[in-house]
Amino acid sequence: MLPILMFSWTLTLHAGGIICNVNRDGSFDIHGSSVSIINCYPAINGELIKPLSIKISEASNYSDIVYSLPEGTFRLIIRQQEDGISIETVLEGGDIVAATVSPIARAEVVGADRFYRTPWAIADDAGVRNWPTDRKRERSNSITGLVPDNGYTLVVSTRDYRNYFSYADMFPPGLFHDKRCIDVTILTEEVPGFSLPLIHITEAESAFQAMRNEAVRVGEVMQARNQTPQTYHWCSWYYAYYYLTEEMLFDFLDGFETLEPRVPVQTIQIDVGYFPHVGDWLDHGKNFPGGLKPSVEKIKELGYEAGIWVGPYMVGNRSRLYREHPDWVLRNNDGTMAHLLTFYGEDRLWGAMDEEYYMLDTSNPEVMDYLRNVFRTFREMGFTFFKTDFMFWGAKASHEVKRHTPGKTSARYQRELYEMIREEIGPDAFWLGCIANYAPMIGFVDAMRISWDIGADWHYANSFFREVQGQQFLNNVWWQNDPDAIILRSDYNHMADHEIETLAMYMGMLGGAVNTSDLFHEIPERFLDLFRFLEPAQDKKTATFPFLGSAQNIDVLVRELRKDSGWAVLFVNSENTPVTQLFSISSMTGVASATCYDWDTSGYSKIGHMDEIIIQLGPRESRLIFVAADRKPPKGINFAGKELNEQ
Repeated sequence: MLPILMFSWTLTLHAGGIICNVNRDGSFDIHGSSVSIINCYPAINGELIKPLSIKISEASNYSDIVYSLPEGTFRLIIRQQEDGISIETVLEGGDIVAATVSPIARAEVVGADRFYRTPWAIADDAGVRNWPTDRKRERSNSITGLVPDNGYTLVVSTRDYRNYFSYADMFPPGLFHDKRCIDVTILTEEVPGFSLPLIHITEAESAFQAMRNEAVRVGEVMQARNQTPQTYHWCSWYYAYYYLTEEMLFDFLDGFETLEPRVPVQTIQIDVGYFPHVGDWLDHGKNFPGGLKPSVEKIKELGYEAGIWVGPYMVGNRSRLYREHPDWVLRNNDGTMAHLLTFYGEDRLWGAMDEEYYMLDTSNPEVMDYLRNVFRTFREMGFTFFKTDFMFWGAKASHEVKRHTPGKTSARYQRELYEMIREEIGPDAFWLGCIANYAPMIGFVDAMRISWDIGADWHYANSFFREVQGQQFLNNVWWQNDPDAIILRSDYNHMADHEIETLAMYMGMLGGAVNTSDLFHEIPERFLDLFRFLEPAQDKKTATFPFLGSAQNIDVLVRELRKDSGWAVLFVNSENTPVTQLFSISSMTGVASATCYDWDTSGYSKIGHMDEIIIQLGPRESRLIFVAADRKPPKGINFAGKELNEQ
């Protein structure tokens, strides 16, 4: 790198509350209202560049920094934007080979001791986190918030994921001269030829709102499918697992019909169990000897939509697909197959004998033709709800594997597969992504699983509580968040009734996907009433967490049900000790005082008109309050704001 010049000449860009100073030595500083990123300098493959020369030019609304390298030119164009500042990265000259490009590297973060993490995929520790203090960096993907104790959160993001993934690494002070440092990186995978996405710097006073604002902008660029009505469905997995048979399914459906009125779920989704081996999706397994067509016909005859589970990247080593087409499997650079799951002991995945599971190479046109036929056949069979699982298997970086047809990034290969799937299932089909890396699926899926599998024990909720709070800023922006199935059964369940109710209310409050695997005709009446109480309205009502990132003993979720006048407020104690806390009405709703009502499936009762409320909760208990600025109770509506006579 050139010696640092001993004078302070700068070019300055102003964009709202954000200022960018470009220094003569090619570094630049970004100053938000509360947080700054200073001494920014670019890097390639994790190493700061060492330019032969630096040229800086300016205009009224941009600065252009050109770093001349032995291999070519590294160029940064920093522009004023309506909502902040953007950084465009241009690599010129054909000799620059980069697995990663960091327009901002080893930059010091001033004013923030926490960061808001966007997960790469399911259950990836989302939300507001303390800055790392040991010698291990922490990573946030696509959108990163730099959070001060008080003031405006500064957000760093890319918005276009059609060809490249991006992330930010937060480094602990012990690594770089007792400074909190950040790298902002685009994963280029040694693939040239695409325009790198812009990096955007924006801010807002609330950490949640800053992240949500940026998620909205990403959704606009990526054409997110966030207008689909909220899904309310039944899935076979958590009741039958891979033991599901056609006979069992028919018995379940007959049982559902004994209820009056029946539970108005939209979809019945068949999960794992219908195929003989992973990858052989269209072969008849022993559990469905006549194939899936009779099941689809039965489901649709009863007035439901039919749903199916598929793992498109997956192939087992004992499958017919692998025996006939071993060349369809993705290989490592040394020619060996990429083992993504192995089972060499008595344990096996989903009851099959496969010892190894591989990933299909979708750069192979024959693989794409095969998968196209799978989804086309399922759609022709009558399925209109698709759950695709283990989707992050497609994110193997292109410079780390040997593809049949090289030359594109893993993000591009993934999106080509998703474009094909959406084409085959049709624009009207509902698509739920699961175990997926998020960025490439925006614009294709209608819902996304965000936390690990739920279970019949409270400890399974650990991932759930963390992820639903941290990822709520994405809910109904990129897709409907799916917090997983609601457990309603009292038999074969380690949870107490109040724990079941707390988890169900929490899940239903979010405003994302609502589903269960329990049998409606066998669960206790109080929990059947609860599931009916959670039925979504036509208009999605998305909850907010007004105290996200603050030291609260009680989780508070607020969902506006009547414009500026009526709110459902859920208080949850997820811990093992009793808690008592005082909350002001204004901190939750923005109105100074309101009439409060206790509210549950049995009805409501007036508490009183107040400007603050004391909440007392036992371990793992919850309490639902309706807060009415207009003094009117929640009469004639359910938990989602659905009118009780709404058809």
